[in-house]
Amino acid sequence: MNPEVERWNQASSVTPPYANFTAFFQRETVAPFFQPYYQRYAGAQNLGHPLTSAFPIQQGWLQFFENGALFDPLKHTLPVQTSSTNMDDLINAGLKDAPTGIVRLPLLQALLTAGSLVPLGGQGSTTTYVDLRKATAPDFVQPLPGRPRIDYLSMPEKQDIIIPVGHRGKTRVGHRIPSIFWTYINQPTVAPHGWQKDFGTPLTEALPFTISFNGQPHHMLTQAFLHDGLLLDWDSPGTTGQPAIQRLPTGIDYLRTFNFPAITLTQQQPVWSQQETVLMTRPGINQVLAHIGPHFPLTLLGATTWVEGQLWYRVQWASFKRVSTGWMMASASTFDKPISTGIWSTVDILSPQLAHYLTTIGSNVGMSVYDLSRNRTYVYNTDRQFIAASAIKIPIMLAFLDLLEHQKHEPDEQAMFLLTSMIENSNNDSTSIIYYNQIGDAAGLAAFLHKIGLNNFTADPDAWGNWQLSPQMMVDLLTLLTTGKILTPHHRALALDLMSHIEPDQRFGIGDTAQPGASIAMKNGWLISDTDNLWVVNSSGIIVTKREQYIIAVYTQSQPSLEAAQAIIRHVCKSIASLLS
Repeated sequence: MNPEVERWNQASSVTPPYANFTAFFQRETVAPFFQPYYQRYAGAQNLGHPLTSAFPIQQGWLQFFENGALFDPLKHTLPVQTSSTNMDDLINAGLKDAPTGIVRLPLLQALLTAGSLVPLGGQGSTTTYVDLRKATAPDFVQPLPGRPRIDYLSMPEKQDIIIPVGHRGKTRVGHRIPSIFWTYINQPTVAPHGWQKDFGTPLTEALPFTISFNGQPHHMLTQAFLHDGLLLDWDSPGTTGQPAIQRLPTGIDYLRTFNFPAITLTQQQPVWSQQETVLMTRPGINQVLAHIGPHFPLTLLGATTWVEGQLWYRVQWASFKRVSTGWMMASASTFDKPISTGIWSTVDILSPQLAHYLTTIGSNVGMSVYDLSRNRTYVYNTDRQFIAASAIKIPIMLAFLDLLEHQKHEPDEQAMFLLTSMIENSNNDSTSIIYYNQIGDAAGLAAFLHKIGLNNFTADPDAWGNWQLSPQMMVDLLTLLTTGKILTPHHRALALDLMSHIEPDQRFGIGDTAQPGASIAMKNGWLISDTDNLWVVNSSGIIVTKREQYIIAVYTQSQPSLEAAQAIIRHVCKSIASLLS
């Protein structure tokens, strides 16, 4: 007899289900690294909905679905321990898909070995995996027909078939697969690798049982194979009018039997966010501490917990002058140190007090701060577009210098007068001459910004002061200037020098809140909006102290007075200056 058929012959263990288990698959999504497998092999039909997020075990990443589990093996082990004692056996017995490298775990084997008392077909059923295990006994195999040399693997789909599983004495024996199951497992969408690989040797005969749904009896049929099982409801027609057939919900039943695995992490282990995510005060509770972008560094504190199918880590992180703790979703983290080190977060990470202040103003303020010393960006409403007013004179200046470079010219006396009066004195007439007569108005400025990779703006074809751009775009523009990614060294120095000599009455915000002795290159903007007749005011610049260098842009709108807007900008800039000093 095939050893696989006799594997559970002497098994006697019984495992009751966890009473408090609930499936939350409506809220989960397929992890990105399982998406190719899920899409390639009709995952919605064959695996069902995700039950959990993807979570790490020592050998790789695992995700449970209604009808199974997928495993993504890694070449190196992770600093994780799990309470699932059968996981190594499941991985070794799993079906590895060559194109994707993903392993589908044979959860049915674990349920049979444990003797799960989870009812087959749902509540109201008296048939369990223990009954299915009993049916694997060698006594239940059937003798094969005596006709010689029959190809049992190519029998017609409209008749039952007996698949050989070994010998009883000199008699070949096997298990009968009903024609309705045989037709089902031979569908390419159901068994993309072929039924022999995806389902494997039949372990039992097809077992009939009855279950009550809403007071009505349903006549069921189930059959176990080495890698999976089938469940049929004679009284529930499917889309084709035939009785509904599905895989056994081994993912749900595995978690009902063994519960979510307890995950133990190495304390003080570094991890990084691998996508935009949130840090929470408590797992699963909508109390957000901060939003963080990819590559944000954190430290595991060792504690983990499951909440509605999501594994959460207790983590710690450090900002410039403070250390904080909270919770993050395991699926949003990675143990692999990213190559890219540029990271961002909301300003909560830097200062909860400043974040609270900004929240009281809401959507009428936006800011971005790039700490060049640590390669970190802190943001609030940073991608929201605001009217630029005179802040647009910075990109106009840079576009003009870029044009001169392509013409292989240096600014002549007239050009220097226009640039100086536009930036240092915020002269609008000089701005209009450069904008309309030199760089090609809105089209020319937009072309320059697109060329250097900046797109978060809305051009105004009629008035340069009504252009809209985001605080983040201004910070990105000043970063390109500061780090030498645009213009020649001579023209970069010229631009920064002009921005360093803003006339005193226009240096509010960045200019009058920076630390004493700081080097400041800046430009502010202000106007009364035609839309709501309220003030639009902003301040942008580059600050260099003895120990720090950062770029900041603070934008406001819909303010009742110039002074009110300036007060907001000063508060933000002063807070940042005190933190990054």
